[in-house]
Amino acid sequence: MMNGYEKRTQIKKEAIINSARELFIKHGVTDVSISEIAAKANVSQVSIYNYFGDKISLAREVLISYIDILVNEYDDILEDNISFEEKLKIIITKKHDAITNSGKTFFSSDAWQDKALKDIYTEAANLKIKAIFTKFIQKGKCEGYINKNIPDDAILSFMTASSYITQQPNYIGTSDDYKLGIIKLFLYGLVGKEK
Repeated sequence: MMNGYEKRTQIKKEAIINSARELFIKHGVTDVSISEIAAKANVSQVSIYNYFGDKISLAREVLISYIDILVNEYDDILEDNISFEEKLKIIITKKHDAITNSGKTFFSSDAWQDKALKDIYTEAANLKIKAIFTKFIQKGKCEGYINKNIPDDAILSFMTASSYITQQPNYIGTSDDYKLGIIKLFLYGLVGKEK
């Protein structure tokens, strides 16, 4: 159980992360200063440096917290007591909605042009998403949807390479049909024909 000091520290950290996320969404990492984040979070700049070290480390924490939320949502779907096919349909819908709305809800397309932000996102995503991809592969193999003869590391490489498409700067601007087509091609190309 946390004492009063630890609770206050946790509340401050969350305020900093939430404020930084709002500012990074609008402006990207490069165009946001520590002083702007501190003012929005109603904390001192010293607190930010004490808790996070620097702006890049803070941006990493912001993205990791966002990715954790997404990973937990996908994990809940994979753990749900429904068929793998039903899980796939839910995942396709969630992925499509997330990509379609990414410019509106998490990062603007201008913010996404920020190289520092993209590098941090890639690093954070690689750390967190490999575990959920592995779980997805094992559940799919267990239920007979993914070929058991294909090594897990080969499937992981395919999934990682395929996700590169969605990281391209012009991807957000493509049509919904294009985005949904990429997702279906990726999933059903891997697990068989859509039923």
